[in-house]
Amino acid sequence: MSTWASGTRGMQVRRLPIVLLALGLAGCGTMQRPGVAPPSDGAPQQDANWRGREEVRDAIALLNLGDAAGARRKLVRVLRRQPSDAIAAQLLRQIDTDPRVLLGQESYSYTLREGETLSTVAQRLLGNPMLFYALARYNNIAVPSSVGPGQTIQVPGRRPVAPPPPRPEPRPTPPRSAPAPDAAAPAPRQAPRTNPAGAARLRGQGLAALNAGNVNRAVSLLRQALALDPGNATIRRDLDRALRIQSTVRSRR
Repeated sequence: MSTWASGTRGMQVRRLPIVLLALGLAGCGTMQRPGVAPPSDGAPQQDANWRGREEVRDAIALLNLGDAAGARRKLVRVLRRQPSDAIAAQLLRQIDTDPRVLLGQESYSYTLREGETLSTVAQRLLGNPMLFYALARYNNIAVPSSVGPGQTIQVPGRRPVAPPPPRPEPRPTPPRSAPAPDAAAPAPRQAPRTNPAGAARLRGQGLAALNAGNVNRAVSLLRQALALDPGNATIRRDLDRALRIQSTVRSRR
């Protein structure tokens, strides 16, 4: 797709199997807050909405890869079955509507830092990670996942005022009576401790990275999550899927 004005209907569809972050992300501004939460245990629910959720996730993956035509077909199918799907409606509106109508004319420049994507910028500065595609169109970026650190974009709205830096905490002074450690004595080996809460947090970050198209980072985060909770079958399943995606992406290069 050479320009946004030429539309997305003629774009060649590129297939890529991606498992994305469960859709529980809030909207902002003129975009409605969807409020769709993932299953509490991370396992698919065989209900009437599950197929629609899978297609919405596939559409997000296609949009990250610049395939707006393929994403639009999936979103239209979802809305035919379930017209009340707020996230599908959001994404379709971002494909079909002028981004300056959605996000406004006023903007300021912002340079992406290490680890940032259009999704994380949209979450932090626009309040809704689902606005990543409108933000890409706002900047004439055809493939949102191609954005990297050091790239400068225009963010709609007014530049936020930075809060004052926090004061450094005073460093505690160790008690004088504390005995010096014996350098000759080996440190006792401790058994690895599980941390389900930390594992859940890393899993969420890994799925967010996968949603943003950062497959390598997603694999790294999901491996860390599994190390904190080795018996968690959901995390292991997410990691296996991320590894399959990573292998598919590498084979296409």
